[in-house]
Amino acid sequence: MKIAVVSIGSFDVQYSDYHIMRDIVIALLENGHQVVLIQKQYEEEPRYPQQFIGYLGNQLHVFNIPFQRRNKANLKSRYLADLQYYRQACRLMKSNKPDKIFLQSNNTAFYTVFYAKWILKRPLFYNEQDIFPENALFAGIIGLKSPIYLAAHLLQRYAYKNATALSTISEDMKSTIVTRYNIPKSKVQVIYNWGHEELKAHSDKKNTFLQQYPKRQGEFRVVYAGNLGKMQNVELVLRSAVLLQGNKDIRFYIVGNGVNEEKLKKIAKEQSLNNIMFVPMQPPENVADLYAAADVNVIPLQENLIYAALPSKMADCLLAAKPIITCVNKDSALAHLVKNYGIDNVEPDAEEELVQSILKIKENKDKTRYEELLAKQFNKDKSVHDYCVAIEQMELKKRTRHRTGKYNS
Repeated sequence: MKIAVVSIGSFDVQYSDYHIMRDIVIALLENGHQVVLIQKQYEEEPRYPQQFIGYLGNQLHVFNIPFQRRNKANLKSRYLADLQYYRQACRLMKSNKPDKIFLQSNNTAFYTVFYAKWILKRPLFYNEQDIFPENALFAGIIGLKSPIYLAAHLLQRYAYKNATALSTISEDMKSTIVTRYNIPKSKVQVIYNWGHEELKAHSDKKNTFLQQYPKRQGEFRVVYAGNLGKMQNVELVLRSAVLLQGNKDIRFYIVGNGVNEEKLKKIAKEQSLNNIMFVPMQPPENVADLYAAADVNVIPLQENLIYAALPSKMADCLLAAKPIITCVNKDSALAHLVKNYGIDNVEPDAEEELVQSILKIKENKDKTRYEELLAKQFNKDKSVHDYCVAIEQMELKKRTRHRTGKYNS
């Protein structure tokens, strides 16, 4: 079977879904399928994961579409550039005639979904990793009645409704797709993301992050690592640091960069937070050492953001087997899930609760069952298998004609 895999990014660079796309492609190849990979090309010479090398030119055929990155702040420019990229991807699929299509999460999915259904007449599996425009709405970037929200919501609904099969990465995101987009529950499959299982943390003596940022004697390290943007609730971590200034053993590490970086540094300076250290974004190959260097990893989101996104760091933090505190709506499915495995969750505006959770873990009262949660929900083998089965089994619904002469599809 020939399966087209249409990527949102490129294997030229490491991005958040790099390992997800790599592992799905490898699994499809191992199952004997021919894969047509369509991706953006950022660099002059394309690069591929080492695992692809033996398949290239045989089972795996790659089409690289030159692409120039746009400023993240310029939403219109980014949107139009992506739309042009997917138009080229569709033309490539028309000439290569795949049997089935796997489309990675993107904000212009409606175009590829339309093209697959009406032009190519091929079944398409759409994997939603980050629900736009709900994420921008919940983060306060756009309003409920803004033209951007209304148009984007309508277009995403078209993609969800007309994709042959649909998956997302959490029960909370499934709930959003079902309730806010009026998509049947039975159509939306939940397949959790997995972490970088090929990366193993070094011992403390050889840990790359600890070598660069050694612990002080008696230091208890609280780590937030990731994007410093409008959707990540790093302000909650700073407010907790204010309350813990009197505890000289506890030190906060804010690792990453983003549009809110200068704002966060300004807050820390104004509050004279000497218990906070800002650290630049770390290389992807150091992710295991970064999370393993923490005494506790904090995963905060702005209020309601859990219903539109699930941080990719969740699985990597579980792999590190260090204590975790999630900071999401207490009525969310994720909050209930982590609670069942002994992980503390606090509300997005509850810095005092976050402080109490940090102190509890510092006193060695953490009872989290990390391995069990990792194995049951964020397991690479299980999730990759689920993707392959879903792609292989989907079939395009045939149009049926009623006596009235009208068609259903």
